[in-house]
Amino acid sequence: MGKELLEIKNLSTSFRIADEYYAAVDDVTLTLNKNEVLGIVGESGSGKSALAFSVMGLHNHAKIEGEILLNDRDIARLSPSKMNKLRGDDMAMIFQDPLTALNPLMHVGDQIAETIVLHRQNM
Repeated sequence: MGKELLEIKNLSTSFRIADEYYAAVDDVTLTLNKNEVLGIVGESGSGKSALAFSVMGLHNHAKIEGEILLNDRDIARLSPSKMNKLRGDDMAMIFQDPLTALNPLMHVGDQIAETIVLHRQNM
């Protein structure tokens, strides 16, 4: 088809409870090409958000295994500072909870512009 934009290979995300790890995402493999749209559906608690958080590098205390390739670059092993440079520039996430997605004390335009100001100063 087209150039692979995002490739996820054998991704597993596990969370520790007591002394055991439990998989929230278990061996997911998918490819998203440029100009494609992907919808992920499933029951509540099936791991959709855990998958998205893993791709975005937003889990604090999870064991993440597998590869997450964004434009042929494995982002699963990047440092937090390098991931911060990707977020809002090469990748972004719109969270489900509207109270955490937008700040009700700020104008919407200011919130949208914030990403551009942080990642595209030359615009």
